[in-house]
Amino acid sequence: MAQRSRGTMPRSVRTNPPVAEPRLETGRPDFGLSRQQLDAYSGEQLYRQLYRMLRAAILSGDLAEGEAIPSENQLRDQFGIARTTVRNAMSLLVSEGLVQQVRGRGTIVSHRPISHSIWNFGSFTELARRQGQRPVTRVLEHQVADGELHLVRARGLANGEAVTWLNMDTSWLSLELYPGLERYDFAEQSLYETLRRDYGRHPMRSELLLTVVPPSERLMEVFAGAPDVPGYLCASGDVLDGDDRLVERTSIVYSPAVQMKFATRWGRSTAQLPSGRDAGEKT
Repeated sequence: MAQRSRGTMPRSVRTNPPVAEPRLETGRPDFGLSRQQLDAYSGEQLYRQLYRMLRAAILSGDLAEGEAIPSENQLRDQFGIARTTVRNAMSLLVSEGLVQQVRGRGTIVSHRPISHSIWNFGSFTELARRQGQRPVTRVLEHQVADGELHLVRARGLANGEAVTWLNMDTSWLSLELYPGLERYDFAEQSLYETLRRDYGRHPMRSELLLTVVPPSERLMEVFAGAPDVPGYLCASGDVLDGDDRLVERTSIVYSPAVQMKFATRWGRSTAQLPSGRDAGEKT
């Protein structure tokens, strides 16, 4: 019987969690990945952990524009994970425009993205009420899949019977971290208030990637009446608590009627709308 190579990593993370410390093939650049691990006990799916790890390497410049990222086989063997796990992580990077697949070269970092970190990421609902506004939420999707709550909401402000829709907010939340969260009605309740009150999780800051996304039927329906534009501003990334633990993954697409102003200070930042209304806040 052929002797098993000493460098071979176990393929199953479910039978031996947390995953063994990864190793890289000698002579290859490690981009800082050899010092990181995937944790099968964290409540976050493995492909999302790998996605966040690679995304951080791109945003930090460890993986530069035009550089090939580790191959599917390398990442599979490195972390002892399934090929589909790697592919799911790659599809998220492709969808954000961070990488592209080039025949003969593999998966390449496609551009240098603009990232923006917002501290004390607050609640749209709470802020609007403090300013005397009437916030309105319309739930577009409320689904459970793969152990996560997938929540899509249109957010706006009411003026009498009229509603001005300001953004479309998508959240992915682990039901292992937040059991029973799918039973809440987030057309009426604040997500962040619920996480703080019922689960003891306090969103403190977010690490966001600013991109432009093309119009879709849903976006044009939500923002009907707003100016026609070739693309919409989208802020996507991770919301973290005070210990830098993941609270949620989020993607917020803003109406073209919203004028964004970002003012950043040490330890905090704000995003303001015209007339004192705030578009950068979540709920």
